[in-house]
Amino acid sequence: MLMNLRTSTFLTVTLFGLFHAQAVTAAERFPGVGWERTEPEGAGWSKQKLEKAENWSRQIDSTAVMIVHHGMLIAAWGDTAAKTELASVRKSLLSALIGNAVERKEIDLQQTIGSLGIDDNEEKTATVRDLLKARSGVYHAGLYESRDAAAARPARHSHKPGTFWYYSNWDFNTLGMIYERAARSSIFDVFEREIARPIGMRDYQRSDGSYFMGPASVYPASRSI
Repeated sequence: MLMNLRTSTFLTVTLFGLFHAQAVTAAERFPGVGWERTEPEGAGWSKQKLEKAENWSRQIDSTAVMIVHHGMLIAAWGDTAAKTELASVRKSLLSALIGNAVERKEIDLQQTIGSLGIDDNEEKTATVRDLLKARSGVYHAGLYESRDAAAARPARHSHKPGTFWYYSNWDFNTLGMIYERAARSSIFDVFEREIARPIGMRDYQRSDGSYFMGPASVYPASRSI
């Protein structure tokens, strides 16, 4: 599921670059209860190339694809109503929530993890900002990480905080703990209030969120479907 979601996201972004042939001068539109659809070719897209893209996306088992341009639905296929695991998109959404918390002065990006009580091991000098950038220099196992990420994990103490980028689930899972302590609420509750409802997400429910826990780390991974 993780690979399918990433592939679908990559496919959608790639489609924009490949098939959008001309600028659309019409005013931006915003969806109401549903998406307003338009013919691809009228918006500068190649219908034939979109058909090839659809065939390819089905071959790689993408759950669904939607192409929205200037607020208009250009094309869609697959089960666009299906709820699928959020996977690594959760990290961008958590970053947005942390941005709100920083604005409210609930979180200071310069605080070290040691000062925030993240003391399960001796690496304590990385800041919240370092974790957001995946540059903590803390190389512990992280829950919900892929085999490739685990295999690529640097040796402990091999890089100082802020000096080396490594895609680390430990960083983001720990950020989740830091955020919930600062907000005094679960990520899923605040996400509903601050993101899902304000932008008009109709299908998100608080019960869609869950925590992935295990013996590899005390910091759970927050998941949503």
